[in-house]
Amino acid sequence: MFGSAPGKTWQKLYPDDELGRCSWALRSLLIDDGENIVLIDSGFGNSNKYILIEYCLDNFETSFDILNASVYKPEQITHVVHTHLHVDHCGGSFLINEKDELSPAFPNAVYIVSQSQLETALNPSDFERSSFQPEIISEFANHKKLQLIKNECFPFPWLELDIFNGHTKDLIIPVIHTNKKPIVFAGDLIPSATHLNLQATMDYDINRLLSLTERENFLEEAFENDSILFFQHDLYYECCSLKKENSRVLSAEFFKLSDIAF
Repeated sequence: MFGSAPGKTWQKLYPDDELGRCSWALRSLLIDDGENIVLIDSGFGNSNKYILIEYCLDNFETSFDILNASVYKPEQITHVVHTHLHVDHCGGSFLINEKDELSPAFPNAVYIVSQSQLETALNPSDFERSSFQPEIISEFANHKKLQLIKNECFPFPWLELDIFNGHTKDLIIPVIHTNKKPIVFAGDLIPSATHLNLQATMDYDINRLLSLTERENFLEEAFENDSILFFQHDLYYECCSLKKENSRVLSAEFFKLSDIAF
């Protein structure tokens, strides 16, 4: 997760166990604008138990199960924005039944993904192949409510979808424009606050140098816009504001999204 960054450096900022393993969060984000209910990323699914074992998932629940236990229900979701098609970001969009059949977890939702990302997932390089779950990718390719985007766009006036290519081809980074500050779903561009402050890249990035360049440009714009970063994978910090020190954009204050009044 920290690539070539020295262990003695990142271990001071992000704890690990005796085997060098770290615990991570896997957050999705639900936005209700009064007309549309939009889910950003669906997490892991239940169709491949070996993947769950491989990633050492504890207390695992699908996004479908979490929603079913909330005031929202899976059938109410109108859109699911997938930042990309790595298994931990999209596996929960399809669930398997007792007959080993896959079906959409959100039956009434339009599934949004970038076209180049789907093409990459259908024909992955050896480097990236293990990040995709073939049966899930096949379901995406044949989904009747699939919306493919080619460029940065605004599906809704308040939702901006930006494109980055260092982590994987055409990674989507959603920006939610609120009546106060923009909220950036940082996804795998900046998976944790430690990555921001260390400028560390992941071994999962297909182009680490491009990731660093994209992140630098992105953070400069986020700082200028007084944006809030929402971390998808940081177990300890959910959101942060930004500050600038010696020309570098860094994390400032940490808080939960629920602490903000919109």
